Amino acid sequence: MNIENEYEGKTILVTGGAGCIGTNLCRKLAELGAKKVIILDDLSSAYEWNIPKSKNIAFVKGSILDDEMLKRVFKERPDYVFHLAAHFANQNSVDNPEYDLMVNGIGTLKVMQYAHLVGVERFVYSSSGCGVYGLDSKMPFEEHDVSISLHTPYQVTKLLGELYTN
Repeated sequence: MNIENEYEGKTILVTGGAGCIGTNLCRKLAELGAKKVIILDDLSSAYEWNIPKSKNIAFVKGSILDDEMLKRVFKERPDYVFHLAAHFANQNSVDNPEYDLMVNGIGTLKVMQYAHLVGVERFVYSSSGCGVYGLDSKMPFEEHDVSISLHTPYQVTKLLGELYTN
């Protein structure tokens, strides 16, 4: 498989695509010839001015918790989904554990369910190194190197996402 051709002609949904990692990913997917890159982001931790401008990049402001919004973006029948959206930062999760669970747990499950319903070819879940693999893990991380040393709700919900997507 040649990565240069992997995304050519594909429709790709990137949840949380307005953040630092997401915008760089979307820019690269557009450069690699994706037919359409759809960014779904509620801008709770990102800025619209950061979103790449390209004829094949579309921005949709919305939440992964909103079923109507998910129906709208999945109506585009994406071939691939990169799920980057999350309520992040350990202190935020300690201060708002229920919201953390809603976004990182229920939101992830909703995105996965819609992806399944439309027959997405590939679902990529963006986890968290310290959240799932722990601070003392050897490098590089391997998929079976899961830490049960979870200290914050964020770490718990990111591990939950790993378990759902496994």
